[in-house]
Amino acid sequence: MPGESDPMSNQVRPILLGYVRADALGNLTGLARAEAELQAFADLEEFGLGTVYFEQEGTSGAFHALMTELSRDEAVLGVVVPDLRHLTLHEQLVLTRHTDAARAAIFAARDGLRART
Repeated sequence: MPGESDPMSNQVRPILLGYVRADALGNLTGLARAEAELQAFADLEEFGLGTVYFEQEGTSGAFHALMTELSRDEAVLGVVVPDLRHLTLHEQLVLTRHTDAARAAIFAARDGLRART
């Protein structure tokens, strides 16, 4: 559960929001697998996984909703994507340069790395 405490600790896990682009998946059957990858990454790295936003091809509504949640929720540390193909260059710049998201890190689950901070 997002932000859930570890029973052995009094610390709340930092939260990552998920973001998946349909055009990067190739088809919609990969959605469940992509969400599972995000959850596995969050669990492995000891994060909570919050809302996973799914962007339909040719739209940007999910990204704008992600940015809104990111700017409103202080517990959110950053964004996790299956891999960097799920973020356009513009989206990466917005996440790393936008004043409301200045603290946001971008994580690529398949690569197991922090892409930008």
